Amino acid sequence: MGSLSLFAVLVAAVAVPSSAICADDGGFPTADQVGGEVFPDGLQPGDTFPGDVVLYDAESNETTFGKLAQGKRTLLTFFITAAPASVAELKAIESTVGAAPELNVIFANSDLVGNALFGGAQTQLAETVRTVGIVKTEGGLTTPMYVAPNNVYAPDGLSNRLGFRGLPTSYLISADGKVERTFVGTREWTPADFEKVEE
Repeated sequence: MGSLSLFAVLVAAVAVPSSAICADDGGFPTADQVGGEVFPDGLQPGDTFPGDVVLYDAESNETTFGKLAQGKRTLLTFFITAAPASVAELKAIESTVGAAPELNVIFANSDLVGNALFGGAQTQLAETVRTVGIVKTEGGLTTPMYVAPNNVYAPDGLSNRLGFRGLPTSYLISADGKVERTFVGTREWTPADFEKVEE
């Protein structure tokens, strides 16, 4: 398969929920469509990370961030399967986080696939879970991986609620649920990134 046709498949595989499609031209959402802010400030250090953020596991079972963190200091990384750089970041995190074995690490895919290729919106979660499983296996990753559906057009959609616009985005969250640091985009990870922030 040529690079152009592979690119076309990847583009077609990335889908937003049918309810998320803009009614006019399908472009980037307007401020009104996302509740007034196209680029919300997002979570800042010291803010409480919402424990009710919904995640789906490898069997498509629903859980929440709060249940997975359970009072543990956690690094939560949102990524997108369709972007190789985003997926590569997961391996980089795994390679570095060994220096902080007490850290709870969670990877969450924040796109949905399958709308156009595999039968419509009703297949999105299952196909996304399957795709995440393939990424985990092919990448030799050991960190638990979840699906975190996002609707960029909804004011309460994940990216609007948390205020992230780039993937990958990682949140370092304290045991009591407070955001310590936010990392946007790819980076050269070092053990110092996971050190506790002095107050």
